[in-house]
Amino acid sequence: MVSGDHPRSAAPAAPNGGIHPSDIPLVKTWLHNRSSNTVRAYRTNVAEFARFVAKPMPDVALADIQAWNDSMADAAESTRRRKLSAVKSLLTYGHKLGFLQQDAGAAFRMERGRDNLNERILSRAQVRAMLAGEKDARRHALLALLYGTGLRISEACALRWRDMTRRQSGGIATVFGKGGKTRHVQVSPSLWREIAAVRSDGGLDVPVIPGHDGGPLHERAADRAVKRAARRAGLSSDVSAHWLRHAFASHQLDAGQPVHWVQAQLGHSSLATTTRYSHASADTAGADLLA
Repeated sequence: MVSGDHPRSAAPAAPNGGIHPSDIPLVKTWLHNRSSNTVRAYRTNVAEFARFVAKPMPDVALADIQAWNDSMADAAESTRRRKLSAVKSLLTYGHKLGFLQQDAGAAFRMERGRDNLNERILSRAQVRAMLAGEKDARRHALLALLYGTGLRISEACALRWRDMTRRQSGGIATVFGKGGKTRHVQVSPSLWREIAAVRSDGGLDVPVIPGHDGGPLHERAADRAVKRAARRAGLSSDVSAHWLRHAFASHQLDAGQPVHWVQAQLGHSSLATTTRYSHASADTAGADLLA
């Protein structure tokens, strides 16, 4: 290989996906306590970068990151930014931990991406079309839970009945979310009735939304259910559970719910993240979106 050249990122996967053996402990601690979806995505991104540079992380330089970025010129902007963000996060973490002498990603300037949040917010009519087309009670309850609470797909799949507290009107879900944070999410009366109807038995450890065998629902199965519902409703194949989370936030704000309430429901650390939804949709809806 000529000095300065890089192997193609599409090279056959090596053991550990191409991640250098000496980097495995760093990657494992970096991914610790993240959701399974995040672990899968971040590991894939880092492995792709590792195959491209063909060197351990302590030897990575700014030029390596710039070259990788240039190699993704034909990729969608969102895809390129997501991959670069993952690698930059790992390098920053490694530097703070003392594993890396320098943070090679700190000097890499990421282009400011266009805010296309509005393109990922379903209208209320589109959500209702997804719900109307799902005839299976269990999968319908999943869609209703995702849209009616704004939970992440990992949070919805992890929810157990011991996390649920009945109230005179609806209830409260204690959610163990991103970053190990716990929050209390309001569940509307109509949603509580629907999830109670698919409860497999009276045990507290049973999942709120069970899998087909009554056990925990896997995130990939939940994602497939959302995508099938979107396809039946004639929507984009890009629709995912997170689009229902976006819709929940936007529709609640349109309905006049206080932004701090929506922030608490979603578990956002920054109020600025929540306020992005304020004008992203022109829909109007009631506070109980499923009523």
